[in-house]
Amino acid sequence: MEEGVIAVEGFVEAGYWVSPYVFWGVIIILLALVVSGIVFLLYHRRVISAQHSLVQKYREGSDTFRYLVDTAHEGIAVVQNTRLVYLNPRMCEMSGYTKEELKELPSFLPLIHPSAREEMMANYQRRVAGESAPKRYESLFLRKNGSSYPIELSGVPIVWRGKPATLNMLTDISARKAAEQKILYLAHHDSLTGLVNRAVLSDRIEQTIALAKRSTDPFAVLFIDLIAFKAINDTYGHDVGDQLLQQVSERIQQQLRETDTLARVGGDEFVVLLAQIKNHQEVAQVMERIKQCLVEAFQVKDHKLHCYASQGAALYPKDGESVQELLSQADKNMYEEKCNYYGSLSSQ
Repeated sequence: MEEGVIAVEGFVEAGYWVSPYVFWGVIIILLALVVSGIVFLLYHRRVISAQHSLVQKYREGSDTFRYLVDTAHEGIAVVQNTRLVYLNPRMCEMSGYTKEELKELPSFLPLIHPSAREEMMANYQRRVAGESAPKRYESLFLRKNGSSYPIELSGVPIVWRGKPATLNMLTDISARKAAEQKILYLAHHDSLTGLVNRAVLSDRIEQTIALAKRSTDPFAVLFIDLIAFKAINDTYGHDVGDQLLQQVSERIQQQLRETDTLARVGGDEFVVLLAQIKNHQEVAQVMERIKQCLVEAFQVKDHKLHCYASQGAALYPKDGESVQELLSQADKNMYEEKCNYYGSLSSQ
């Protein structure tokens, strides 16, 4: 108490007088300001740290997204006012253009095959207008060198830098289409000779019957069976036998017209659909050409092989009016010729 009085007296003697309450109030306020400053600094530091983490997170996300886009298997393109305003490296790889060349194109139409441009432009305009358009469909594109390739495209409307645009994902489906074509080919052709199979032959005979009924024009079916082919197969092996079948089919095909159909229907059995044949005489002429073309020896690897054939024909509508009737009659006639061939050998 005495010290406080002395302190006050000192201030009084110096010409100052401060109330103890004011003095301690100022001290408390200063301390509060200091504490508030420290708290603010800590909070600011925490906010800055959080912002830095958020920026880093967005940067990492952006880098990841850019990496995914740049390494995507699909071509990615943003189209605005019909021009390419953004594209990824795969788009350049698919089209054969550089990034700069693509962006300089007056529109995306040079990338589209002429047969698909109208459809592509219509779909683009519908998307930009907010109308219904196919989300995924197939089309045909052009490379810079002029070659075409099939693509599968999916597109959605977006806003790019404040203006309407479309985001497009493009997949080159050349390999898939080639596989589909191969499967379709194998479903309709003999894998060894490349000739059409029994199913295609039957369908073509059905169509020819339908035409013949309207035009009353005859046609013929010719059944061919190779003589002693099994012996060649057993003696020299299946590889030699397969090559012999290929050469036989090539020689027979050379004796036919483009309107005729040659099919392999069994191991060593072939059937010929002879369209626009007028009579048995013309059929006999074709059979004679086939017989003569097989006379010359076949060179298979180091072997010279001889291969002959039995033939039987059926003429529509005399010998049958259905696929089965014609094939059965031609097969029967071929079998009779084969029996005559072996009969003549045994009598010699």
